[in-house]
Amino acid sequence: MKKLKIVEFFNKEYDGPKKGIIVMACIGALSFAVVVYVINQAAEMAADVSTDAEIRFFFMFIVICALYVVCKQYTLTQTTIMAESVVRKVRIRLIDKLRRTELRSLESLGQGDIFARITQDTDLISLTASDVIYVFESILSALALFFYTAFISLTGFVFIVIFVIVLYTAFFFNYLKIQEKLNAARLKEADFFDALNDTLSGFKEIKINSRTNNALFADIETLSKETEALKTESESKIDNNVLLTFIFFEGLLAVVVFGVPLFSSAHSEVIIQLVAVMLFVFGMLNGISRGMPVVITTNVAVENLERLESKLDSFGACTEMTVPDISEDFRDITLDSVSFQYAGEEEETLFLTGPIDLSIRQGEVLFIVGGNGSGKSTLLKLLTGLYYPLAGGRILLDGQTVSKETYQAYRELFSIIFTDFHMFKKLYGLDAIDEHRVKHLLKEMDIHTKTDYVDGRFTNIDLSTGQRKRLAYITALLEDKPIYVFDEWAADQDPEYRRHFYERFLEDLKAMNKTIIAVTHDDRYFDRADRVIKMEEGKVVEVIK
Repeated sequence: MKKLKIVEFFNKEYDGPKKGIIVMACIGALSFAVVVYVINQAAEMAADVSTDAEIRFFFMFIVICALYVVCKQYTLTQTTIMAESVVRKVRIRLIDKLRRTELRSLESLGQGDIFARITQDTDLISLTASDVIYVFESILSALALFFYTAFISLTGFVFIVIFVIVLYTAFFFNYLKIQEKLNAARLKEADFFDALNDTLSGFKEIKINSRTNNALFADIETLSKETEALKTESESKIDNNVLLTFIFFEGLLAVVVFGVPLFSSAHSEVIIQLVAVMLFVFGMLNGISRGMPVVITTNVAVENLERLESKLDSFGACTEMTVPDISEDFRDITLDSVSFQYAGEEEETLFLTGPIDLSIRQGEVLFIVGGNGSGKSTLLKLLTGLYYPLAGGRILLDGQTVSKETYQAYRELFSIIFTDFHMFKKLYGLDAIDEHRVKHLLKEMDIHTKTDYVDGRFTNIDLSTGQRKRLAYITALLEDKPIYVFDEWAADQDPEYRRHFYERFLEDLKAMNKTIIAVTHDDRYFDRADRVIKMEEGKVVEVIK
């Protein structure tokens, strides 16, 4: 079978006592084999009237069984501790790398794949770690019993070894195909999760467009059928392996009962002992054949996690989250020949924004206008440091080029409400929050009857789009950053709050010497801006004011 990454995975990720688990698993497996030996010996001496011998074997049986139970309990408990420790460690490490990854890199991964890896695959490792140990113990017990057959009958041992080699050669090629199909099924499921996310996130869009609705559902059905086919084929091969184990055992019994006597002078007592051992071996082999698919599935999960982490690592140096304070009293921000390209799978250009030359002064109110697809949102992501400009372009803060090392510090200047913003229940990163001020702002925004601020979190964020934007505006005010960016903030507000945004909110921010950059279509309020720039096809084509 392919290299068992699950073994390497636990060995690399777990810092606890791995040797203890292995030693106790080995002792437990060998003690099970010794139990079989004691049973055989006791059965052979059953006709003996020696009470002392019976008592001796009885106590041996009790002691060895107790040893097996102790070892089993230890390995199961420690394996659970190991699995949960590793799952926590890997999840935290992956999420830490995710949060440090640049936006454009994260966008290329796909949310479905990320979610499936960090939730499903880690859950699988947590749930199946004990099964992996069980398979390991069963293999050791089966091997010990095989060698015990050599003690009983060398001829029988040779026949058994030949049968085992034939069986597990067949298993080897079958399990390679199983692992391949299971891996393909998991990749298909990631696509399915992406489509499910489209259904939930784009629910309003598919409700008003039946063609989109039907086409998306057809895609989901196709993905489900393809996943089902891959899993069904894998399960069929797994069932074949279980059946193969049964056929193997029946054949092995036939060889022991009918074949061994032809090639040796084995007595009936020897044959009976071999058959008894084979019955125990069958239990082990049956457990192995049923447990190996779990091992393979877990192996696939580990490969998926390693693949995700490798992708995150390939994105280059991660953003440093601990950044030096940057002066909020800046003079200007300049975009110098800044461009950005959206590329396809073949690196072909899908959309090009720029080159853009633009300067923004502290305390300025800048409006950005333009049609859909004109490049407004991309400009905002470039301006706020979420996208890096192509080679040849640069952003300057007070005449100093913003480098990749100082980008995070530069980003800290901005408080942003994008059109697809996410609302957090907790005010993360804000210390010493004045609860009374929060409640006052909720009332001022007329959402105090919809949500409240209790125990460091908002009680409800399931609000209308306009109300959620007002809640996001409250969060932005509490952040108190020098630059505020609004992407179509007023678009979902009723007339009263649309007017408040331009006539009151912007004026209040400007009075605090805040710099304001807003994407808008409300031409009736253009007089509230110091400048209005218009974008078309990714370029600034006009400065209206």
